[in-house]
Parts: sequence; structure tokens; C-alpha cells
Amino acid sequence: MTITLKGHELNSVHDMKKLSIVVAQVHLDELQKDTEKKRSIQITTSSALIIAKKISTQAPDIENLPLLDLAILQSEDTIFPLIKDSNVTNLAGMIVLNDVKIVPLANPENVIECESYAVFSDHIMGFSLTD
Repeated sequence: MTITLKGHELNSVHDMKKLSIVVAQVHLDELQKDTEKKRSIQITTSSALIIAKKISTQAPDIENLPLLDLAILQSEDTIFPLIKDSNVTNLAGMIVLNDVKIVPLANPENVIECESYAVFSDHIMGFSLTD
């Protein structure tokens, strides 16, 4: 399997948390392509468990993107030239998740559901797969 990174993804400094999770999603998709029950990636932060049916790993379909995904995609035209030309102090990457359930550790009965959710990798403690 070949994974191709383009444009802004070719930075000289890599966010290993983001890279590990995105590459794991690519391999998970490949390993599960012929299975009925798909497992999802679940991300642990210090305050919540985040379960995402999908982490976007392919070229976006602009016509069918959730609003948050589209706003983030369009903001890259502003953000990435600033990163390239300036000193950036926060090197943590953003991972955009789709069809998300957020389970707060302090109140697990209060599940928050989102069409799209962006989590910054510096908040991630680890990740696993759902059962």
C-alpha cells in the first residue's frame, strides 16, 4: 500500500500523533474492506473518549463535506502560507473526525454527537479500536 502526502503535509517537522492515527485509519480501512461490522477509531483525551466512524484520509468531496470540514479546508489557504513564512509555536496538528460521539469521562451518560469534530493532537493521550 502506498500513502501519498501532498502540499502542506510535506512539512519538515511531523506531528507523530496525527500521522500515527491517520495512517492507522488508512490501514484499518484496507483491513476491513470485506467485513460487515466495521470497527472505528476511538481517541482518548484527558477528559473524554472520542469515537469517530471515520477520519478523513482521502481527497475531500467538496459537494458533500460537512460545514466544519469545508470551513477548515478553505482556511488552509490562509493558514499554510503563514506557517511557511512565520515562526509557529504550536506544531500540534488537527485531526478532523466525522460522525463523532464524545463521551465525557466525568459524565459518561451525557454523550455528545457531532457530524464533524476537529481535535488537536496535543490533547490526544492514545487511541484504540471500538469492539
